[in-house]
Amino acid sequence: MRNRSAVKYDTVMKDLLALYKYRGDERLQTIFSTMLVHAFRLLLQSEKLSSEDFHCITYVPVNEERLEERGFNQAERFATGLADKLRLPVRCTLIRTRNTPKQSFKSRQERLSDLQDAFALHPSVYNDPLWLDSPSQRPIKIILVDDVYTTGSTLNQCSRLLASYRNAQVYGLTWAR
Repeated sequence: MRNRSAVKYDTVMKDLLALYKYRGDERLQTIFSTMLVHAFRLLLQSEKLSSEDFHCITYVPVNEERLEERGFNQAERFATGLADKLRLPVRCTLIRTRNTPKQSFKSRQERLSDLQDAFALHPSVYNDPLWLDSPSQRPIKIILVDDVYTTGSTLNQCSRLLASYRNAQVYGLTWAR
């Protein structure tokens, strides 16, 4: 059984994200960026890496319908906020190939099935000098940003796609779990 403080913390996190995603409260962007920097530093420690090891930051794309509803992609904004603080470039590397229903109420198996072939490489990747280098060179290290990690299905699908195109090592970074 979870204690009350953990439940309150979860509620606060959900409320903050809802204020940002659905009400457009942009004041929260600074908080999210600061928290992502902290998460990034923990990643560096656990993987024994430095920020200079990374080539770029990218993000999970939302479908057109959601983008129209909200007017922004929260993962893209998170990535941009993180990139500003880390002085790394943000690259648009992925697109949604089809709209998928909201994943939040689905089982892991439903998510995996739903996200199959839901992403593709963005056309700009094929002309990006970072991706045009010889595959024999050292791997590209990419930070892939999303807002919430639930089952890992979305990050796994996007990571596999990025890694399949060129020798890329993708590190997922989310604001909440």
